[in-house]
Order: sequence, then C-alpha cells, then structure tokens
Amino acid sequence: MTHAKDLYGWQWLIDAAELTRFTVEALRAAGAGRREAEVTAQVLVAADLGGVESHGVARLRRYVEGLHSGSINRHAVPEIVADNGSVCVLDAQNGLGQPALCTAVDLAADRARQFGTSAVMVRRSNHMGIAGWFAERAARAGTLAMVSTNAVPQVAPMGTNEPMFGTNPFCYAVPTPQGTLCFDGATSTVSRGKLEQLDRLGEPMLTGWALGPDGRPTTGVPETVQGLIHRKGYALLPLGGGDKDHGGHKGSALSLFIELLCGPLAGAQWSRHTYQGGEGGLGHFVFCLSLEALGDPDIIRAGVGQLAHEVRDGNPVDPEAPVRIPGDRRHRLSEQRNAEGIPVLESVVADLDAIAEFIGVTPVSAMTCDI
Repeated sequence: MTHAKDLYGWQWLIDAAELTRFTVEALRAAGAGRREAEVTAQVLVAADLGGVESHGVARLRRYVEGLHSGSINRHAVPEIVADNGSVCVLDAQNGLGQPALCTAVDLAADRARQFGTSAVMVRRSNHMGIAGWFAERAARAGTLAMVSTNAVPQVAPMGTNEPMFGTNPFCYAVPTPQGTLCFDGATSTVSRGKLEQLDRLGEPMLTGWALGPDGRPTTGVPETVQGLIHRKGYALLPLGGGDKDHGGHKGSALSLFIELLCGPLAGAQWSRHTYQGGEGGLGHFVFCLSLEALGDPDIIRAGVGQLAHEVRDGNPVDPEAPVRIPGDRRHRLSEQRNAEGIPVLESVVADLDAIAEFIGVTPVSAMTCDI
C-alpha cells in the first residue's frame, strides 16, 4: 500500500474501483444478493469519494455483521404494501436500507413522470447511507427530489436533555445543465458519524454540539460517541443548539417534521422505537416533482443553473474562500479522488482487513502511485 499524507493525518490511497470491488465481495460473502451488494457499495464509496467519510466504508462492518448474524434480512425484497398511484408505501422487510431506498426512489421518479408529483414512504428498513446519492439519482431522472430518513434516538429536542429524535437528514436535489444541485444535511448540529470520524482522527468537537448525561454541554468526543451508541444519557443538539436565541427551536421542529414523515406517516417506527424487537424499523421518505409537469424542462434547468451561478458569483466575505453552493465541494472531491484515489484512514483500513478475514474475501489493496 502507498501512504498519503494530507490534512487528516496518515492515510492509504485506494482506487475507487478496488474499494467498490471489496465492498461488493464482502457484502456478497455475508449473504447479500448481487444487486443489493452493488447498490450498497455504490452508496458507501460515493460517500468516501465526496469527502463524507463518516458515511463511507467505515460503516461497512455494521452491514456485514448484520447480514452474517441475520439481524439484517439477507433475502429481503422490498414490497409495495399500499399503492394509490402517486402515493405508495414500501415494506423493506428488514433488509439493507440502500437497495430499499433505491427501489423507492426509482418508483417515485417513475410515478412523478406519470402523475406530476409522487411520494413514496418506506418502513421496516435499516441505515441507508448518504441521502444525497438517492436524491441525485431522482434528479438525473428529471425531477426535483427530496429524501429523508429517521434514525435511532440521538438528538434532544430543545428544552430537554433526553434523546428523542434521530439526526434525521433532509436532502434535496434538482437537475441543472451542469449536473445536479444537491443539499444533504442532518437536522442536528452534527451527525454521530461526524463525531465517529473525529474520534478516529483524534480531533476535538465544538461546544454546543452535544450534552452529557448531566444535561450540560460536553466536548469529549470518545465518551460522547460511546454514550450515543450505548444510550448512556448523551445527546446531540438540534440545528441552532439548545436555545431559542440561536434558532434551536427551528432545528428541533425540522427534526420533528422528518420524524413524522419517516415514522408515523410511513407506518414505520420513530426513533426511540426503531429497533425494538430486534429488527430494523427505520422509515424513509421520498418526494419527486417532475420538471415536465412545470413546463419546458430545459428552460427550468437553465434557470436553476443561472441561479446557482449568481450565488457563486456573490461577493465573498473572504477573498481567499470562493462562495459555494451545496454539493460544490463534494463534486470537486469526487472528481479528484476518482482520478487520484480515495484517502482512507489507517484505522479504517485495519477494520476492512478484519472484515476480509472475518468473512473470507480478498483484502482491499491500494493504488501504486506517488503523491
């Protein structure tokens, strides 16, 4: 393997195709079907390509172990359990979240082309990775897309220190002449995955991101990560933090909205109940609006592209930092890493090696290049 030194410390460079190969083989060896393994690998590697390492192959172990143990259904086939034309509900049957949500996105885009708009809910699912991958898939099909999911309880609504919501990301994507404009972000101040990444890097977090069991702000990364995983009274804060003066009530309300869409309205569990009974109970939500229903899609795309250009062309506060719109950094990194390789932390590579040994597949290998 070849070391790569960058801002995050010592890392390996791994070719995207090689990382995808390994991920597919590991999932297949654990019992996943070929399509399910390939979709899941695409989502995980896309996260690493785009610099969202918190949701990349560092999460592979949970899927492999879940499939191997049977806590994730290896034979799940998403089933439509309610079909009202433009509104559908899918049962993921406790399978991998990525292929279930991919099925929902493709269904939503197809129904939006028929009816103008569509909404598809998913129930009995598992973790699905980065929402942006799915929203951009629907955007490339000619729709404005919104994608959300709930998660295990980690976020304390404003006014309490008790975790009741997931980090509940909200994502949208719309096509432009140059590609897709896509925002994907948690409705908490920070995701647990980001804290796990900081923990691997040995870096600190900011005050105002999390609360300890005593209800007071904490900045201890390792104990917060473990406290969230094992539900020992730690909690993340909603967007805006824990008080109204900084907009915490807005972040709390947004998180509740996602919980409603992906929990009760989807016939799924909400955060504190998501894994009761030993199987996945997560819910996902997809909304698609066909551009053709609004007029000439090319004119709409051109308008979106012009708006994006005007925002980027705004006067920067810092002349050394150009104005960006959602997705700019991720797209730039994806191009760079597709060409040069994906930097992966030593601790993550060690985990991938352990997965290879556990499941009996060829370990991942690095690019042979000098940087």
